[in-house]
Amino acid sequence: MAPRLESEARVADLNKAILYVLRNEDRTMSGVVTTDRGGKTRYGIAQKYHPEVEPSFYTCTNLGALGEAQQIYKNSYCKPLSLAGIDSQPIANKLLDIGVNCGLDSAGIMAQTGANTLGAILKVDGKLGPVSVAAINKVDANKLMGQLIVLSQIHYRAVALRDHASPDEIASWLTRAGKPGI
Repeated sequence: MAPRLESEARVADLNKAILYVLRNEDRTMSGVVTTDRGGKTRYGIAQKYHPEVEPSFYTCTNLGALGEAQQIYKNSYCKPLSLAGIDSQPIANKLLDIGVNCGLDSAGIMAQTGANTLGAILKVDGKLGPVSVAAINKVDANKLMGQLIVLSQIHYRAVALRDHASPDEIASWLTRAGKPGI
């Protein structure tokens, strides 16, 4: 079994991973609606990427919106990323964060690429199924975290060039990418 990051549980807790992302998306957990590249956004749920969300999500109480955001994160991100099978809490946190901010396929590709760099032999297709999850759990979690940080920084730099991001956006993205999932 791979060495564990300090203060880590035996199996990742999805609620802790969601809380990690919520704090990255809305540091004060205020539920304030903002407008960014994704249109109206609340608790990190952007209108552009979640057209299925009812408009009332952006006007209801904070508690109602928070509960709905948590369900969206569980169903739309945690399940496709197979996070319930990830042993390392910081790795689950980081993968969810990358999935929410960079896209599910990007998170999967980064996880598979990082695991391959550490000796796994995975098909890099962005889909985290049982084989990928087993490989992620087998590699050294600290080294995989380093890989995820570097790969997400590379991703953000490419997006910044492609989309002509502002210096503030780039700085924010790279700060987020550099967080070790704890």
